[in-house]
Amino acid sequence: MTCQPRSSLSRTLRSAFTLTELLVVISIIGLLLALVIVGFGKAKTLARVTSCLSQQRQIALAQSGYATDNNGAYASNRTSVDVNFSYTLTVGSQSWPILINNGSTTPDSYHSWTASHGPSVSAGAELQYGLNSENPAAKALSGGRLYPYIGSNSLYKSPLDPTKRIRSYSFTGFVGGTVPEDSQEWANKWLGWFVGQGITPREWRTTHVVHHKFPSQTIMTLIEDDSDGFAFNNQGWVIDPRPPLGSPAPQGTPNPGTWSNSGGWEGWIDWPAFWDPKNITYSHADGSTESYSLQKQSLVATIQGPPGAGVGHRYAQPADQMGEPWRRDWMHFRDRLCPGIIPPMIARYPGNPAP
Repeated sequence: MTCQPRSSLSRTLRSAFTLTELLVVISIIGLLLALVIVGFGKAKTLARVTSCLSQQRQIALAQSGYATDNNGAYASNRTSVDVNFSYTLTVGSQSWPILINNGSTTPDSYHSWTASHGPSVSAGAELQYGLNSENPAAKALSGGRLYPYIGSNSLYKSPLDPTKRIRSYSFTGFVGGTVPEDSQEWANKWLGWFVGQGITPREWRTTHVVHHKFPSQTIMTLIEDDSDGFAFNNQGWVIDPRPPLGSPAPQGTPNPGTWSNSGGWEGWIDWPAFWDPKNITYSHADGSTESYSLQKQSLVATIQGPPGAGVGHRYAQPADQMGEPWRRDWMHFRDRLCPGIIPPMIARYPGNPAP
């Protein structure tokens, strides 16, 4: 019988993995795979956000190109004409005649950035039935004033948009309008408060490039999801720019001061798309872009649901409480509607009234 030398046997035994070592290796491989999967997901999201920002930049630059060719005039933020294009706004003894589009309500004569007017588009909405020349929604894109400057249907659809519509973006109501969104409704509702701040309807005009005093801080486009009864993004995007009604918020919250007193405040008239609450993308009037992360994540379920159908449009959210920044998200967009015209919400120093 031949005996294996003890030193050779020890080397043979040491060359095998123990059960503990195998489990450690498997755990490390699993951890590496998890990191790769998470990293891939983040990279995919980042790519979509970057692409969305790039598309909005192109649309904002298309608006600038249109203005260059039209003596500084923007295309309208609306997707169809309003029914009231000639009226007078009055507060006390002061009055301001409003004439939009020379008083004409003919759809083809209005300078909408898309041409989503008429029953064929309203009924069919902007659901994707194929991007062919006979699709009313696709024709609404190509029939808009900005299409020659945008040039591709694909640029209207955000890569973040999970819906079947073919347009994900809206212009804000404070771009390309004689009054906000060229709407008599908002003009009448907001008139008293604005005049009380020393701002007349003459200063509401955003029809031309020169009317935006701070283009790098003024929202031009953003992602929108009119999911509350609409299958398409209807008209421009607006929120109530007046301060909320209510008592002063606790010290240190983003709703200070006693000047916040606007009857009939409607808060989130529209809301930005919440497809990815951590990446709400928009462009500015100067062509720059930004991505915003929603601070109050529960706002999504409150407005859109589930559970339930959600509050929907015109959500006048509650006042801020310590650690509950309900209005911080609204304020982020509100203070970027038309800076230089709409006074900011936050006082410049403690105890300062409305600027």
